[in-house]
Amino acid sequence: MMDYEVFREVVSERIKDFLPPIFSSYKVKINTVRKVNEEKEALIMMPEKSGELTAMPNIYLDEMYEEFQKVEDLDVVLRLMAAMVIHYTGRFKPSEVDLDFKQKKDAIVMNLINTEKNRALLEHVPHKDVLDLSIVYRIIMAREDNGMATVLITYEMLKDMGMSQEELEQIAYINTGKMFPVEIFKLSEFLYVMTNEAKVHGATTMMYKDAVKALAEKIGGDFYLIPSSIHEVMAIPEGTLDPKKLILMLEEGNRTCCAENEILSNTIYHYSVKKDCFSMAASYCTKEEMDI
Repeated sequence: MMDYEVFREVVSERIKDFLPPIFSSYKVKINTVRKVNEEKEALIMMPEKSGELTAMPNIYLDEMYEEFQKVEDLDVVLRLMAAMVIHYTGRFKPSEVDLDFKQKKDAIVMNLINTEKNRALLEHVPHKDVLDLSIVYRIIMAREDNGMATVLITYEMLKDMGMSQEELEQIAYINTGKMFPVEIFKLSEFLYVMTNEAKVHGATTMMYKDAVKALAEKIGGDFYLIPSSIHEVMAIPEGTLDPKKLILMLEEGNRTCCAENEILSNTIYHYSVKKDCFSMAASYCTKEEMDI
């Protein structure tokens, strides 16, 4: 069986053979994509004319190689990749994807990610550090029921937009609250869940000041916050469980229930109503941190 390096070269050479003629003028590129908590190699089909650019999908080559190892048939994998290109390219029309970033201030939102896991990414993007987390900023280029096309804002983009980082932070904070309203519900007698209505990057709601105050009011005072994933957080009243037990629960959840790119943190946070702020209550060390 061919190794990964040979696989990536072969699929980049042969993918066009499995695509309709409309893609014949497209260029095949393999880029390193910085994602939350990881970097991945992706194949992307780029149109010859920039005016034809729409929401082009990233086909992650490590995932395709895993599929190849399962089926041991390269043509099957190439047909799958071609189907993904055709499907996702057609989801958004060029007219629906406005590439003029200067006109997209109303579509700027914030996301919360882990600082340590994303050091390389954070070197290139404007961000605001909060405890062991970082707020990054995205532009929603297009949105539909089944997904969104977004662009992570880099320092270069921010400069081109003629915007200061302070202005970026203010705009993103307001927009995110409007576009992704908070949702709080009770899961059990003592356990609450906080996310947004879209259930996507819902952990960012812990940055919504009014939402956190509303959560504290429902709970009846200070609470511990469990960052169960980038999509939601859970809260439990102070005094219900010791932080040491909560950290064991978080460690188990991150290890067994959460995909690597959806892990937010290895820290339990404490919210003080009096101080109106979060602090770090307890943390565990990952294997990577212990190896260092």
